[in-house]
Amino acid sequence: MDNQQQLDRLVAENCLRLFADYQLDIRAEAPAKEVVAERFLLCGIIGFTAKHMRGALVLATTQEPLERTNPAGASHRDWICELSNQLLGRVKNQMLGRGVEIFASTPIALRGEHLSPVLQQRLVAELFTADGGIVCVWMDCEFEPEFELTEYVPPNIIPEGGSELF
Repeated sequence: MDNQQQLDRLVAENCLRLFADYQLDIRAEAPAKEVVAERFLLCGIIGFTAKHMRGALVLATTQEPLERTNPAGASHRDWICELSNQLLGRVKNQMLGRGVEIFASTPIALRGEHLSPVLQQRLVAELFTADGGIVCVWMDCEFEPEFELTEYVPPNIIPEGGSELF
């Protein structure tokens, strides 16, 4: 499996867990035709750099999944940025175990209506069906030539949502 395939799998797995933590079951299955016709409400984009790679993570959702996961009633824009930030944070933690330290930028939100054509392409790492909508995620990444991701070794970090008292 090449670097991009490994990263795509890592992003998709973390996306499933992120939405599950907000009590929304998303499934990696082809959405029904009437759901595909829906437009994305917003997408969150967060850029990143690392020693041997750089790129951006994109998380797009239709309205229903975005609203159902928003526990504090934040604005849609703030919430999609927060979700994309949390997702990259999860990926970042797992990349540490592969010897890659990721530095993230500030996430931004864009209206999603122009992303609809992406559903017709194979550019996305994963397209998930949720009750009442779609979640789409991908990580666009460039790797330096000859760079290979190493085997995962769990780092000594605090798990997502956890705390450590001293």
